[in-house]
Amino acid sequence: MVLLKEANEQIDVVLVEGCRNGDASAFEGLVRRYKDRIYNVAYRFLGNHEDAEEVAQEVFVRAYKGIQSFKGTAQVYTWLYSIAGNLARNKLRDGQRKGRNKGISLEALESAGSGLASAGNTADIAAREHEMEEILQQCLEELPEHYRMAFVLRTFERLSYEEIADATGCPKGTVKSRLNQARTLLQKRMKELSIL
Repeated sequence: MVLLKEANEQIDVVLVEGCRNGDASAFEGLVRRYKDRIYNVAYRFLGNHEDAEEVAQEVFVRAYKGIQSFKGTAQVYTWLYSIAGNLARNKLRDGQRKGRNKGISLEALESAGSGLASAGNTADIAAREHEMEEILQQCLEELPEHYRMAFVLRTFERLSYEEIADATGCPKGTVKSRLNQARTLLQKRMKELSIL
């Protein structure tokens, strides 16, 4: 596992160096390596596919423009996650200022939560999994931004505490605290919805 991580880090170093030297295929390689992960983080943070797609595209535009200033003191993926987190927070705030309604209503969540127990056949199980996914996403959207980003990076991207600290620009102890608080708030909210 350690060897694989080191190999991946070496690939990133080569790609970044290629980007700095104007190699378009090196940048395409970075995009291929991280586009799905960046999109996933943006989606989990924003809860909206179109917004997540916009953020993911903008992450790579900014990375392309800023690759010369990337110091390499952090891993390239934590740098990309940092850009994604900042853009996602900005997109979220813009949407709130414009009064956009994202996701499903709490009433719909409660209704979905109460109907989950009726799953029996394969179609019902698939529908139940979809409903659970929507409920989890809505509960994530209710978390304060700083808790949400730490939770998404740890749970869905499996980043270490140190990597999350690099991506969010906060100390490792703060990351641990935010993760614990996020888990507590999510469990409480899901119990309120009679899911747990």
